Amino acid sequence: MIELKVEDIKFDEKGLVPVIVQDWNTGKILMQAYANREAVELTLKTGLAHFYSRSRKRLWLKGETSGNVQKVRKILIDCDGDSLIYQAEPAGPACHTGNYSCFYRSLEGYRNFDDIAKEIEGYFKKASLINKKWVRDQSKELYRYVLNPITENVPPPSPRVMSFIADVIDSVTRDDFDKVLVPESFGLPIAALVAERKGKPLAVIRKRDLGAEPLATAEYFSGYEKGTYYIYGVNEGESVLLIDDAISTGGTMEAVLRELQSFSVDIADIAVSMSKETYGGRKLIFEQFGYIIKAPVLVYVEESSVRAEVHPDGGVKKFLESIK
Repeated sequence: MIELKVEDIKFDEKGLVPVIVQDWNTGKILMQAYANREAVELTLKTGLAHFYSRSRKRLWLKGETSGNVQKVRKILIDCDGDSLIYQAEPAGPACHTGNYSCFYRSLEGYRNFDDIAKEIEGYFKKASLINKKWVRDQSKELYRYVLNPITENVPPPSPRVMSFIADVIDSVTRDDFDKVLVPESFGLPIAALVAERKGKPLAVIRKRDLGAEPLATAEYFSGYEKGTYYIYGVNEGESVLLIDDAISTGGTMEAVLRELQSFSVDIADIAVSMSKETYGGRKLIFEQFGYIIKAPVLVYVEESSVRAEVHPDGGVKKFLESIK
């Protein structure tokens, strides 16, 4: 990356330059303000975000009264030299309203995801159905496994689809928790993206004993497999956002939830990349635990084909309609 000096910044006729503040950890936009040369130099000298208030006509340190300072990690300058980005780690909310970001509202009715939805739906139209042995109970012999780009990466999905799913999960789940928790499976890529967006640590439930002392172990039975989960990275009494690649029968989710609750781990929210609605897992978890699992993609497995629906609300409205 090319490096420039303060002398290269083009301040306007009032000696100011607009500054966008971006969370260095999550990539989210926090606020927009203005800086003069002295504010930029103070930011470079102290490592803390300084600005110039046009209304009060004075320099100000972000967080000077609230304590919500912003530790600047990097400063970017645009191609014209007349605007800046502070990439910073915030010590608290950026907005005077107490919100994490000043940009906590959206323009009513505007959603532009139709092309991405069609891409996802197209993936599932081409997805293969594979017969696996049913192991959950004695109710049937075969489990219809969906081999698809979203959860198996066969073929690999486009980056914008993965970003869309992570963004939906981020927007429809809570932010007040300690860690993102994911079973070791195909959910890891999405969970990692969401953890970055949330600015939270990622804890992984393993399918094998790593030698360290786990919080707990859970015996699980899904439609087509069974095994043991080793719950690492979470402590008793912590709060987690639980994310998985998919829910079908609900067997693995049920086992994990029971173990976590037995150790007083608070489940702040649950999300999956997709829900195979045909198998009723979301209803099972709701009936047993009261959680509404958010799922951007709802999948319906038919005799010889697969149909998918994309829901930017995490499939919440569709789920509530189904349980009326």
